[in-house]
Amino acid sequence: MNKYAENNYHRLPIFMQNVLCSLYGTMLYMERYAPPWKRYYNYLINTQSMSNEEIDRMQISLLKGLISHAIDYVPHYQQTIQLKKEDLRRFDSMNMLEYLPILEKSEFRESAETFISNYYDKAKLIKISTSGTTGTPLTIYTSREARKMNYAFFERSKFWAGIKRLERSITFAGRAIVPAQQKDPPFWRVNVLFNNTLFSSYHLSNKNLPYYVDRIRKIQPHFIDSYPSSIGIIARYIIDNNICDIKPKAIITSSETLFDAEREEIEKAFGCRVYDQYGSAEQVTFACQCTKGAYHINPEYGFVEVLDKNNRPLEKGMLGEFACTGFINRAMPLIRYKIGDMGILSDRKCDCGCNFPLVERICGRTDDILITPSGKYVGRLDPVFKGVGHTIKEAQIIQEKLDLITILVVKAPGYTDKDGESIIKELKKRMGPAMSYAIRLVDSIPRTKTGKSRAVIRKVEE
Repeated sequence: MNKYAENNYHRLPIFMQNVLCSLYGTMLYMERYAPPWKRYYNYLINTQSMSNEEIDRMQISLLKGLISHAIDYVPHYQQTIQLKKEDLRRFDSMNMLEYLPILEKSEFRESAETFISNYYDKAKLIKISTSGTTGTPLTIYTSREARKMNYAFFERSKFWAGIKRLERSITFAGRAIVPAQQKDPPFWRVNVLFNNTLFSSYHLSNKNLPYYVDRIRKIQPHFIDSYPSSIGIIARYIIDNNICDIKPKAIITSSETLFDAEREEIEKAFGCRVYDQYGSAEQVTFACQCTKGAYHINPEYGFVEVLDKNNRPLEKGMLGEFACTGFINRAMPLIRYKIGDMGILSDRKCDCGCNFPLVERICGRTDDILITPSGKYVGRLDPVFKGVGHTIKEAQIIQEKLDLITILVVKAPGYTDKDGESIIKELKKRMGPAMSYAIRLVDSIPRTKTGKSRAVIRKVEE
């Protein structure tokens, strides 16, 4: 929605805003679920039972087809890929990727138009923007077929969570559905077609939380789709007030790193499992959790490598930076694209029976991984708040300098200086004593323009 349309929307009566949300939902429904969406979805239901050998053959075939398309139609790759199409015949493994250049996000940003495939009519492509959490948003072009395929993957992940299409749901996301200056409820709008109520992520204050929870109680959603930070705030309120009559089937989280403590709190509050997802607007990878809690990379969607500082592939079990190759969007194919996140791949087999490859850990953005003065990476810092979670509403760790960390804390009743000392003690265990630490009490943690909350921010360059 452009700024002019957004301003006009906010001037309308609430019932008209609900009508527009539903009309907009109709447009999105056609974009995401019109034919041949059902064919894509049925295909994914069949492929989820593939053997390891079938997965390997499928990915090799998809990669060769993608490279061949890039050589024929994509200006950037016509200049940078040294392989010829006939060379592809001699490869029988995904190791062929090592013959292709790494794509840095900065390179893509500077020459994004050269990644658009000439096979497609650019005017008919769909434009999507990344959230731009730490920089200028990227504009991604995707085909209508790829858009439908993308949502077929989302629906399969819901199927894994035991959720049926169009079951009653609520969503916390980054759309500005309620004016920022609005002081009183409702802080939500309704999309009738999707059987969905959209809640604002920007109005979650102590004053407003009772209204949010009362509305959720009345809706009794079958599932909740949310940023972890948004539903986490609701969960803490529910626990603190001994509310136990909101019981969805499942909660799906995405777009932020879900920490273990957050997961435990959300599951305790709602009495159901949290199914986390990992993906990107660039459409290069998609991972989702199964009933056993393991993160499965969807192999039909893309291929993930883990690289060291010198862009060399790492063995499974080692922490490095993700380089992703997306299979579904040939309108703007991205090959060996460093998405900006770090994690660890696993070679274990999941007890759920699915053979899809596993991500052992997703550590978050590269600029959310702290660096010690000795050069060591430190991620997944949520355990430093263990034991003090009941006295803290929100927190954010900021590495201001190589040797200075500030912790912003929104305190809850019962918070004392000892809680701050405990946090610093736990940080020292992980970051070392050669750093300075400071607790700063604040009224709220700033959110990004898309409503996300960043638990860790690194302002230091490597």
